[in-house]
Amino acid sequence: NDTKESVYRCEKLQIRRKIMKKARNYGIAAVVFILMIVLLNGSAVVLSAGVGIVGAVLGGYEGINLVYDFMMNNMNLLTGLAYIIPGTVFFLWYYFVFVEKQGISVFLRSHTRRLTPASFGWQILLVFSVQHATTLVMLAIAAIAPPAIDNFSEMIECSGVSKFSLMWAFSTLILPPLVEEIVFRGLILKYLERAGACFIVANLIQALLFGIFHMNIVQGIYTSLLGFLLGYLAYRYDSILAPMITHALFNLFGTLIVDLENRFLPDFAIELLVLISVPLLVGTLLMIHFRIGERKREKRQVQ
Repeated sequence: NDTKESVYRCEKLQIRRKIMKKARNYGIAAVVFILMIVLLNGSAVVLSAGVGIVGAVLGGYEGINLVYDFMMNNMNLLTGLAYIIPGTVFFLWYYFVFVEKQGISVFLRSHTRRLTPASFGWQILLVFSVQHATTLVMLAIAAIAPPAIDNFSEMIECSGVSKFSLMWAFSTLILPPLVEEIVFRGLILKYLERAGACFIVANLIQALLFGIFHMNIVQGIYTSLLGFLLGYLAYRYDSILAPMITHALFNLFGTLIVDLENRFLPDFAIELLVLISVPLLVGTLLMIHFRIGERKREKRQVQ
């Protein structure tokens, strides 16, 4: 009886530890998400307030107006600066939790071993198809909630994403993909998996959080879908680098490439690209899923 009771206590203790471990990892994932929102938005508020105070001190009311005009004309600069603080915090977090134990060289080898020229080509094709398929999502939203599209269009015009420059590249193609992938496909996805969630559930949760993070209905819908694909790529290639590359390409295609298409392609060509985007997306995902272009490299490595 004493032996059975001791075994029962041990099993009960192990179950309690597992539950506590799950709850702790779910809690950490929630903390990462909340902290990301607080740090990013807090940084933007502090920067705006600080610049406004400097303008008031130097030029009074006129100085505030000058600063406000400067900020409106340089939104890419404000965005880039706002990402620095959360980027630093979460880079260090990810480094000390997931990179330091195995070392940078081992980490890089493990995160690049499945990446091939073929995989990079599939990612480009994937982004191309996703970007045009997003138009279908936007059309559906426009049919259901036209004011949401109007608000989204106004936000995009004020964001500075169409003002191409070196600062635009830094604040659109470099910082957001790096920081957001570390946060969502790096930390949050990993902590959800540590909590015991299967990949599909963990990926769905982080994708929904990624959509909520953007804080508007239109962007929230299509970034949730994008976030799910980015999580799949992280899983498929066992690498945080794959979603970083795809995220950067998506931002590039959604700004510069779309702008060039609208300038130089006739309407019927753009409509054709939108129509073929869905079958192209499905086909590309199948190529990625069945590892087309990777097996030759694996054979060479075995030989």
